[in-house]
Amino acid sequence: MKSRENRPHAAYRRLTVGMGALSFVLLVSACSEPAQRYETPKALCGVDVPADVLDPLLPEGEKVSERSQTASGVKRCYVSVDDKVALSTSVEWYEAGTPVAEIASKTIGADPSDKVTADKRYSYSGKGGAGLMRCEDSSTIDKDVDGDLYATVRVGGDPVDASAVLKMIESYTSAAPAAGECEVDL
Repeated sequence: MKSRENRPHAAYRRLTVGMGALSFVLLVSACSEPAQRYETPKALCGVDVPADVLDPLLPEGEKVSERSQTASGVKRCYVSVDDKVALSTSVEWYEAGTPVAEIASKTIGADPSDKVTADKRYSYSGKGGAGLMRCEDSSTIDKDVDGDLYATVRVGGDPVDASAVLKMIESYTSAAPAAGECEVDL
């Protein structure tokens, strides 16, 4: 037969163990730091892109940086997280009428079988995409080139949600002309 004196002791032990576990969980959650400690950029090398569009494409990390480069007729922007390229964009001229799927296929990580929008303006996947830019003021377009201006986006790490890439390429191709990308003599 069990003694009544052990019951309070057992209840006290369960309460102590439960409180200890709760304290541990609270301590761990209070001490955890957010996985992404940098502020998502609001622009990529001068092209405005909403942070909520860019954020799903960038990995966790502590710091973000960007650099631009223009060479061989292509203007590129590289976004790095913790010194590793996480995303890159490009603006470049192609022969007029070149299908967007062909442009995307020249983007590292993209594939000719990537999705193409119904209007055939964008091609995209979880690794990257391409989009035809619309330069509204034709007087600012590079007169030395007879063709179409395209923007590409490439995700540097693991594939992301393809719809997030589409939002990014749509946003980037819409904002790039306002940032002077149509005026650039590539």
